[in-house]
Amino acid sequence: MKKQLNKIFGLLSYLLVLSLLFNFNWVLILRPKPFFSVILGTVILTASQYKKEFSKEDIAACLRWNLLFSSFLTTLISILSSISNMRVSDGGSWDITESLLPMLYGSIIYLILNILLNEPAKKEISGQNDESVSNTNDLFNPALAQRVFIEYGLTNRECHVALKLLENISNKEIASQLYISEATVKKHIQNIYQKFGASDRNSFKMIYINSINNK
Repeated sequence: MKKQLNKIFGLLSYLLVLSLLFNFNWVLILRPKPFFSVILGTVILTASQYKKEFSKEDIAACLRWNLLFSSFLTTLISILSSISNMRVSDGGSWDITESLLPMLYGSIIYLILNILLNEPAKKEISGQNDESVSNTNDLFNPALAQRVFIEYGLTNRECHVALKLLENISNKEIASQLYISEATVKKHIQNIYQKFGASDRNSFKMIYINSINNK
């Protein structure tokens, strides 16, 4: 959280520097209509795309893209509306300040979302890596896997296929990588399952992992 706050503070500091350089008054952009148009558009688009199987990462990605799309579309429609209505400011030029605000709101909110949603994910991934890196290395260690496979009576070619099964590679890809037919791959897999007492890939992996843990 501290890193997130530091990043948000950095963003606000940068915006402050820009306002000083260009002598910009941020009070002028505090208009609810374009702001809520962007937020409402983002919510509606995300809700329409939502699926039950969506993970937090999927929702975060949808929010980001829909925020950009909503801000762009709102800006475009607002500009077109201003031009079509020929609304002229006192200075004799088209007043498109409000029309450009959605892009500004969208950009700022996008950066804030990127900070808030990315940091926890990175921490979670980092924590998972710290806890499981040794187990993962052991699981896919060819030398250790070879010993387990030999204990179950696998042939040399079956060992190669079994390693590919652990990597979640499809039968077609295994055939391509080992330069054998897909039918041959299926035959090897049947033999592997029979020797391991497994019925499918998941049970094969579980038996293999249990064998690794018992060593």
